[in-house]
Amino acid sequence: MSQLIEAEYDEFLEDIKNRLQKIEPELAMQAMYYERKFTDVEPHAEIVVEYKHGVDLDKKQFTLGQKYGFEMAKENNHKLRVVGLMTLDTIYEISRDKDTEKISGTVSCASY
Repeated sequence: MSQLIEAEYDEFLEDIKNRLQKIEPELAMQAMYYERKFTDVEPHAEIVVEYKHGVDLDKKQFTLGQKYGFEMAKENNHKLRVVGLMTLDTIYEISRDKDTEKISGTVSCASY
């Protein structure tokens, strides 16, 4: 029985990966879980947005700050750590930027 469930789980993760492309499936699942469990508040996320090499991170940081008001820090020449209240829809919207390569991170119900 567990092999069947594991196979279905692997297919499910692959489906999420194919649909959301740049977002790690585990991050997407955490966001969906907390959105459904706590419907009156957005989940707290700490994500790492990896951009293509050579992208102006200052410009990306400014744009995300203006649009969402997130706290951010540069991790290196092509990564921003972004912290704030956000849904999977918000994370997906960030991933749609043509310069975004990958989004990973964690989501929780805590707001600190």
